[in-house]
Amino acid sequence: MFIFPRFLVILGILFSGGWTLTVVAFPLDKMPPERLEPAPSISSFLLVASPQMPDPRFQKTVILVTKHGNSGPIGVIVNRPENITLDTLFPAFNRAKFFRLFAGGPVLPRQISYLVRGGETVAGTIAISSNLYLAYDLSKLGELLDGKLEYTDLRVVHGLASWAPGQLEDEIRFGGWFVMPLDDTVIFGVPPEKMWDEMNNRRESRTNQQEL
Repeated sequence: MFIFPRFLVILGILFSGGWTLTVVAFPLDKMPPERLEPAPSISSFLLVASPQMPDPRFQKTVILVTKHGNSGPIGVIVNRPENITLDTLFPAFNRAKFFRLFAGGPVLPRQISYLVRGGETVAGTIAISSNLYLAYDLSKLGELLDGKLEYTDLRVVHGLASWAPGQLEDEIRFGGWFVMPLDDTVIFGVPPEKMWDEMNNRRESRTNQQEL
């Protein structure tokens, strides 16, 4: 894996049950236009770890993967909630206590990003689909948590997964991953602890149907 270019880096230290945050901001809406995804990516999909996944960091994970610019694919794990709620990081917003922080991947583990579904389009985001966006701008996240922007669902993660060009294709070919269609109802509608089983069952059902 390689380090994805930094749009927003959160330097956080977890101690005594809390996070101390220092923000070095490179918001997406300040990046040159050619660095932004102008339309929903047709290459977005769900990556499901196979039962034989050898890397313990990714065992039983489901990852939302997308392509951004000329880099390799990037993604965030969507089924690993941490034992911490967002009011620990953002105490000024009352709604933050209703959201858990998720572990998004081993790359840049102190970087905060978030998936937002429905509602108002957040400027400067990466369009995953016509209804789902990946964003890094903490000021926009604050507006979401403060109720100033409408949305249907929100998931906040720290860290991400990234691959060099061609690396993910090799990992899939060698049986480490299964590719499943993007389904935001899975991301937000299936409990995280059941998501991998659900996707693995869907994969097995699809394989059985193809063999008939």
